[in-house]
Amino acid sequence: MRKVRVAVVGCGKVSEHYLPHLQQSSVVELVAVCDPLIERAQRHAQAYSIEHAFQDIDQMLCEMNFELLVNLTPMPLHASFNRKALEAGRHVWCEKPIATDLKEAQVLLALAQQQGVGLWGAPSGPISPAFQSMAKVLSTGTLGQVYVAHGIFGWSGPTWPGSAWFYQKGGGSLFDLGVYNLTMLTGLLGPAHSVVAMAGTAIQERVIAGEIIPVEADDNTALILDHGNAVYSVIQTGFVYAAQRDDWTIQVIGTNGAMTMGGYAWSPRDVSIYIGDQMKASGQWETVWQGPDGYVFWGGATYIAECLAKGEKPLLSGEHAVHVLEVMLAALRAAKTGHRIQITSTFPWPLLKEGE
Repeated sequence: MRKVRVAVVGCGKVSEHYLPHLQQSSVVELVAVCDPLIERAQRHAQAYSIEHAFQDIDQMLCEMNFELLVNLTPMPLHASFNRKALEAGRHVWCEKPIATDLKEAQVLLALAQQQGVGLWGAPSGPISPAFQSMAKVLSTGTLGQVYVAHGIFGWSGPTWPGSAWFYQKGGGSLFDLGVYNLTMLTGLLGPAHSVVAMAGTAIQERVIAGEIIPVEADDNTALILDHGNAVYSVIQTGFVYAAQRDDWTIQVIGTNGAMTMGGYAWSPRDVSIYIGDQMKASGQWETVWQGPDGYVFWGGATYIAECLAKGEKPLLSGEHAVHVLEVMLAALRAAKTGHRIQITSTFPWPLLKEGE
């Protein structure tokens, strides 16, 4: 099997997960890393035995021959770096979101199609065995007609040096955390048709590396999605969660049963189902899938590289990433205006692997 030459831009915290995972793949050849802080890029190059380190992405795109760019930069830089790579004829895997502006994201998707290359974005939850287990249950009709779903998780928020951008415009808990369950629930129930939401800034100031910063982005958000045919999902997220139960963070409810996912979308623990009408006859929950299974949230780029090496079409798509972005932006607009916002984008669905 051929090797796929991969370059990484952005050597921050998440790169410490991505780089070793890419490195362990037999089809990946890591050829370069890039970061505006050249010392950080050089440290990563040395730590992961990568030959080339760059400070400037334009220079790396010009001088290096590679197939896939992995974009791990802060959210506000995603669109511009993705565009540079696509214009240079490279495939792109981007940490979430692929842009912070819908028009930019749509331009990126069109550019990728024009250039004959791929554009994909995190989260990669739909490729996880937990998601596939849930999607298979839904495809069989075991739960009857599914009309209701819930997804919830949050935490107290980033505090490490360099994390202030999470609280600035273009950041926020929805883009950082809510995107996971939004990807999972649209992947399970299908594209959203409209959204209503509430979003606010509960904690007005944060302390990052000893410095007090004002908070500009949402840190407590709740969405209701309409997936059509009276199918609704509710998603809550935020940077105001000191703790929560994690025996389920996703629940899907039908007319003949229910299904839960324990753990979190980036680290699922189990999937359980209840068959029957709980109010009419007693039953019991049954575990139908249990981890660990090797899935990690930073494995999306490796998955794309392996698809490229095998010549297989990925289950993930840029269209889904753009749809999720549109829903998030529409939710924030709905929260400001108090209006229900229509969603115009869609994506290939259902997301069930062949043979599952």
